[in-house]
This record gives sequence, C-alpha cells and structure tokens, in this order.
Amino acid sequence: MKKHFLINLIFFFVCNSVFSQHQILTGGWVFDTDTKTFKKNRAIYIVNGKFGTGNEKVMNWQVKSLSEDDYILPGLIDLHAHYRVSYDGKAYDDTLAMPKIFLANGVTSTFPAGEIEPEKMWDLQERIDAGQVPGPRILHSGPYFGTAAPDWNLDFTEQDIRKRVDEWAGKGAYGFKAKGITGEDLEVLIDQAHKHDLTVTGHLNSGFRNSVNPQEAIEMGIDRVEHFLGGRLFADSIDAYQSLKQIDPQDPRLNEIIQLYIDKGVYFDATLATYGAIGMIDSPALFDFAFEDLYFTPFTLEIIKSKKPSSFNELGALIYPVKQQILKRYYDAGGLITVGTDRPLLLDNYLGAGIGGFFIHKEMAAMVEVGIPEGDVLYFATQQNAEALGIEDKTGSIKPGNWADLIIIKKNPLEDITRTRSVHTVIKGGKFYNSQDLKNQAKGKLGPEN
Repeated sequence: MKKHFLINLIFFFVCNSVFSQHQILTGGWVFDTDTKTFKKNRAIYIVNGKFGTGNEKVMNWQVKSLSEDDYILPGLIDLHAHYRVSYDGKAYDDTLAMPKIFLANGVTSTFPAGEIEPEKMWDLQERIDAGQVPGPRILHSGPYFGTAAPDWNLDFTEQDIRKRVDEWAGKGAYGFKAKGITGEDLEVLIDQAHKHDLTVTGHLNSGFRNSVNPQEAIEMGIDRVEHFLGGRLFADSIDAYQSLKQIDPQDPRLNEIIQLYIDKGVYFDATLATYGAIGMIDSPALFDFAFEDLYFTPFTLEIIKSKKPSSFNELGALIYPVKQQILKRYYDAGGLITVGTDRPLLLDNYLGAGIGGFFIHKEMAAMVEVGIPEGDVLYFATQQNAEALGIEDKTGSIKPGNWADLIIIKKNPLEDITRTRSVHTVIKGGKFYNSQDLKNQAKGKLGPEN
C-alpha cells in the first residue's frame, strides 16, 4: 500500500512539474486590449509562467478547454491596494486574508500605495513567489513618504529622503507613494525616484497648512495623483475634502487642471467608489455582492456593527456626486485614468463597507455608472494600469512574453460590467486557482481576533 502511494505521489509531482509549465487554453472569448473587444479564443499558450507563441518546442502540452460562456481577461491590477488594518491606535498590514481575497477576485497584481510594515510585505511577497501561500504579485511601494509613515521624521534632510528612495529601490520597489508630505520633500522624492526610473504617486491636499496641491505636484513632475484632481479651484484655506464638496463640476475653470494632466501625461486614480462607500450611497455599483461580513473575524465584525455613521460618512455622501461628474468630464476630455480601490480596514474609524479585492469590481461598475464605456474601464484596470506603473512589457495584456496572468469569468462584461464579479478561475504565472477555494480559505480571517 505504501509503495503504491509513493509511486502515485511521485507520478503526481512529475506530471505537475512537466504539464503545469506548458499549457494551452482553448475556447471561450478573450479580451483584446488593442481593440477593447472580445475575440474568439483560438489558443492561449503558457510556457514557464509566461504567455507563449505556440512555436515553442514542447513535447507535452496540458490542454484546458473553456465553454462558450467563458470570457478571459488579463489579470486585474489594483494600483491602490491597501492590506492595512487599523485598530486600537495601531496599524498593521494583513498578510493572512487579504492576499487570498485579492487573488480570488482576479487581482493578480497589487501596488499597495504605501506599506505600513514594508519588511513584512516583502516577506509575504517572497512566500507567495515561493508558492508557500496564495496571493497576487506585490508590486511594492515601500514605506510612505510623509507623515503617513510610522517612521517618518519631520527632520529628515534631503539626503535622508534620497537615501530612503535608494534603499527601497534597491530592494525592488515598483514605485513610491507620498502622503502628508511637504512640497520641498516631494520634489526631492520625485527627482530621486526618477533616477531609478520609478514612478511617484501621491495623496495630496489643497495647499492648506503647508500641504501640496496636485497642480504643484504635477509641475514638479509627479506621475500619478490619487483621489482628486486639485487645481486652483481648491481653496488653500481649508483641506481638500472640504473644498471638493463645494466645487461646481461644470465650472469652466476646471479645464485648466484637466488640461495640465493631459499635457503632462499624468494619470488620475479617482478611487471613485470608495467615496460612495464612505457616503453609504445606495447604488447598484456599490452593492455587496459577496456577503463580505463572512470574511471578518467575529471580533472584527462586532466592532464594525457597533459603529455609527460619522461626520466623514456625511462628507463622503456630499463628495461622491461631485467626484462622479468631475471624473466623467475628465474622461470626456481625454484624461488618463487608472483603477485603484483604497480600502484599508479602519476599525478605529470605520468608513463604510468594502474589502479591497471585491472592491475593484465596484470601482469598475462605478466608472461605468457615470458613463464611461465598459471596454475602456476594462482597459484601465489592465493595460493602462500597467502603463501607469511602467510595467506594460510584463503585464496588462495577454501577449507573448508577458506574465501568464489572467482571469476567467462568465458571460460578456461589455454587456454588463457587473459580470466581472463572476470570477471562477484565476491564473497567475501559469498556475491555476479556483476562486471559490481561495475565498473559503479567507473567510473569518480578516481583522484582529480580540
């Protein structure tokens, strides 16, 4: 009995080591990022974790056939993918549930947009890469630059900031995020990051209390901006959130900041849906399609259920319709848009429903809801997000040489964007994952235990 078991076990590992490296995916429909349409899938070749051409000299291919209802997309990229949990005055990056939730939802690459525990996140990435735990690619942002970082020192000199950039660039960061930074420090960050050919994004402000208005940051050379466009319509006597709720989305003076983004090729990550969630807006785009309460620990869920709406929830409700109209106006003008979720779990000040991995589907639906075509939104979440981070030669499209990252959903999302929520299979680096299995592994695991 033991002998037969060992023979079968050896056969299993041998077969997997051979066949899992050389695969052909046939049938279904595949998203073409060049035309933003779906085309009949003749064959997708996967060779050693990357997309192949079919001309490789491979003796044994493992063939998987899909149905007519299967639609294939490049793996989704979340450019504002927090793993952060905050509770009892402390914050940490969750490495237990969030990686599984992201991957289960078809998010194969995450840019954390500021890591609370960067060393811990590097360790997580190494364990994922080694196949020890399932999770998406972590396109590291390293620590925040600014007061959002637990270790930020207001006395940092220019050389301190340049050294900080060099250190994390040397470790393999894909870009950096500024939050709570002065104009002088941001200028140094941008300059040093660009020396490493890395991008910088920022959660900026209005200019209030020595903060940086996005318009100033663009003039410094920033690559992307989070949350709001900024510009001279923002009053520097109040913070950006208070200013944003007062802006008329049809004000012709908005043309100045929109055109500046376009002229400088700066990407805007609107994180639109997160403000709808904060504002507790009743919208099909924000519907909890996943029964997300199932993923929190009992202790965490008890905390969430005990929270009452706050003034920030009220502010989110005022901001959301303004952001909707501004984003549509920006899109119509030809502005560059990226997709990010921005869903940290803030238990000290719970800001509304939404877990990052599930939330990317809400963000895409919220964009469609304001009038952006489904094909463009899918393009933003894949190819354009890759371009914004400077990794379009690695991911974002299903092309030979790119990482073999893709997702399979049911039915055509160009007819109904909410169909992206039906992810049933995820392939990352050529490895197949069952979405439901990953979700089951994450249930009851997110947040503190007590």
